[in-house]
Amino acid sequence: MILGSIAYTWLNAQLVISARPKLMESVFGLDRVFRFHSVMPILAIAAAILHKFMKDDMFEESFKTKSGDAAIVIFIVISVLALVFLIDTLVRIIKPLKYLTNIANKLYIGKYNVQKILHNATVAAVILIFIHVMLSFSARNTYVKSVYILYFSAAMAFYLYHKVVRRYFLSKRFIVEKIEKDSDTMFTLTMKPENGKMFRYKPGQFGFLRIKSKGISGEEHPFSISSQPANKEYITMTIKNLGDWSAAVGNVEPGSKAIIDAPYGRFNPALYPCDNGIVLIAGGVGITPMLSILRDFYQNKRDQKVMLIWGVNTRSERICNDEFNAFERDMKNFVLVPVIAREPDYQGEKGFVTDALIDRVLTAHGFDIAEQQYFVCGPAIMQNGILKILRAKGIRNKQIHYESFSL
Repeated sequence: MILGSIAYTWLNAQLVISARPKLMESVFGLDRVFRFHSVMPILAIAAAILHKFMKDDMFEESFKTKSGDAAIVIFIVISVLALVFLIDTLVRIIKPLKYLTNIANKLYIGKYNVQKILHNATVAAVILIFIHVMLSFSARNTYVKSVYILYFSAAMAFYLYHKVVRRYFLSKRFIVEKIEKDSDTMFTLTMKPENGKMFRYKPGQFGFLRIKSKGISGEEHPFSISSQPANKEYITMTIKNLGDWSAAVGNVEPGSKAIIDAPYGRFNPALYPCDNGIVLIAGGVGITPMLSILRDFYQNKRDQKVMLIWGVNTRSERICNDEFNAFERDMKNFVLVPVIAREPDYQGEKGFVTDALIDRVLTAHGFDIAEQQYFVCGPAIMQNGILKILRAKGIRNKQIHYESFSL
């Protein structure tokens, strides 16, 4: 019964966590909340399976046991699908899964939006688990029964608030004003609030974007906000073509409607002591939250000591060049270090962002390596490599800030 209670508790908690509760997110950051969300179902399912095997020795099969068994099967299927289709690390490690995902994508079942819909079958499993526990021996106790009901009601309330109330009644609705092509693979969407009121956000934060337009599906995806918070007229998100959905962004028509669920994230210098200086390390499209941070400094704190190390493959991938020229001209303590990976004739820093490069450029510009606050954003491989470099240098974890949604 203890194992059953643990399974019931944590499987209900998944609905609470998936609702992106602001209190939890503001303390831990949504990426860490989601990683916790990806681990706990495995432990809960293990507890549920042990519970089943122990109970099978004492009770005959009944509607109660069947409802519990059905819930376990649903959770296992959803977890396997999530591991294969929503968590790319497993596919990279187990090569045959790559062929499976390719076949599933051709059959449409592997598409991101289809998997998101299937993931919502968790609700059916939670309802079955609730029926199971309400028929259990422990539910004969009025106090225990009340706890079961209250917990299930809270979980469903969070879920319905997230899926219905927030989406249809409290959503932040925007109109796409224009789409600018920043490079061959990157676009910036400029969006104005439909009611004329901009929501509050901090530089470096992100939101979940959903666009209603021809030629693009209505699913939501997370993107960093690249505009700066002082601008109350519009918000921008800079998006790189990395898949079917993001490839269609360039075809979005001005005047299309957009829904944004924001703000989220703790990737914000104002939350940390940055008087000794800040080092921003970006790889490719990881520049987007840095744009918001630098634009905010340019507007409100031009004397901030800050270095941006920005790695890209070619010079054509650098965006907002005029704006960066203005930063270098008007912010006396700002240093830009572009690192170009695939242009041997480039006269500046070439190759990748390495341990030696970080030491060299920080020392050359008078930055104290041990005292800076480091903000890192980029592709998972690049970001993980930089984090290892910084930790190997003895940089304390409280000085290193990043958000990772790759599992």
